[in-house]
Amino acid sequence: MGGAVRDQQQQLHPCDSLLLELNVIWDEVGEPDTVRDKTLLELEQECLDVYRRKVDQANRCRAQLRQSIAEAEAELAGICSAIGEPPVHVRQSNQKLHGLREELNAIIPYLEEMRTKKVERWSQFVHVLEEIKKISSEIRPSDFVPFKTPVDQSDLSLRKFEELTKELESLQKEKVIITPANQILSPVILYPCIAVLFLFSAHINLTMSLCF
Repeated sequence: MGGAVRDQQQQLHPCDSLLLELNVIWDEVGEPDTVRDKTLLELEQECLDVYRRKVDQANRCRAQLRQSIAEAEAELAGICSAIGEPPVHVRQSNQKLHGLREELNAIIPYLEEMRTKKVERWSQFVHVLEEIKKISSEIRPSDFVPFKTPVDQSDLSLRKFEELTKELESLQKEKVIITPANQILSPVILYPCIAVLFLFSAHINLTMSLCF
């Protein structure tokens, strides 16, 4: 290959450089135009196929990132609504984000933090609900209807938690008032008491008979 051709190749795009080299070889071999045209069409189609695969791959990646961002934002908004906190808008609060990946990476820490808060808040709700169920069964056993701890976590606000806490406090006060009045001695305690009373009565009768 001559020096002029090499200089020309260095100034061309790699694909154009290879095509130029191919034409030089064809000229040297004496390849007919029909074969050249067919080969060039095949090369063009192969290049288009490669580009199309890359474009499709990039489109899928973009769609997945957009979906992940949308799902993360929806979950974040749902958690904020459930626990009664103001919504977090990552894109509005950070204008320096460049690209979907950065946007998703910026949302994830907020989402994980809010997930932790929701779990902690739900644990507090479960504790109060279990106490309500326990005390209700103790002070009103005949009227008590067993219930399962609800799984609805759409309202975990502090307002709702305060309502449940007040209900628990009311039941606790009612228990303090009712329990002593309704307390009944169990057989384990009752039978010894009867025996003591019987012995005491017999002792009194014996004493009186001796006196008279």
